[in-house]
Amino acid sequence: MRAYILCGGLGTRLREVTKGRQKAMVDVNGEPFLLLLLRQLKAAGIEHAVLCAGYRADQLETMLADLSQGAELPLDLVIEPHPLGTGGALLNALQQHPVDAPYLVLNADTYLTHDAFRLRSDGVDSVIVGVEAVDRARFGSLRVADDGHVLELLEKGETGPGLVNAGVYCFTPAAMAGEQPRPCSMELDLLPALIARGELRAAPYAGSFVDIGTPEALAAFKASSDRSAQQ
Repeated sequence: MRAYILCGGLGTRLREVTKGRQKAMVDVNGEPFLLLLLRQLKAAGIEHAVLCAGYRADQLETMLADLSQGAELPLDLVIEPHPLGTGGALLNALQQHPVDAPYLVLNADTYLTHDAFRLRSDGVDSVIVGVEAVDRARFGSLRVADDGHVLELLEKGETGPGLVNAGVYCFTPAAMAGEQPRPCSMELDLLPALIARGELRAAPYAGSFVDIGTPEALAAFKASSDRSAQQ
């Protein structure tokens, strides 16, 4: 199974930490965050990964061989010609690396254990990983029917407990068929189209879920990783 990893973000909230570096390459106790993520993909049985890059793609290009060797996972790099958004970056990569089987898509700034990446489609519906959160404010959340199909994606800002979008998807080959690369959003354009067709269902996940998008969250993840390494 192939995974497409969205690495093109500007990392605006982390600028005081990254200082112009690629967000996915931020150091976590001596290793790039992206390498930790790639190892989880490898453990989940992913056989090939495509890095969908934009901002500071040169840093990924320089480290591509080291990342591949460190994770023991074949990697390819696709660089968008201009900012395309999360949806456009995927469509651009799919044009260069077409699919004929279900495939995984994930964000490069969120850490989940390999269980989340064992996500599989039944060939009819695409699947989105949902995580129960105590407070949904920082995340987009999901409204789900009793049969598991997603009815609506809610924007960030909803408060209180609920199911949030973990940023991991398994799409069928037909999900994006016919879509041409263009600037667009995964959450605002591509996923709502699947929901409207009744082709997106949620898969619950109860493992580790860390979004490193803020300095505080990154610092907490580093501390947690350091404690785990010492045990």
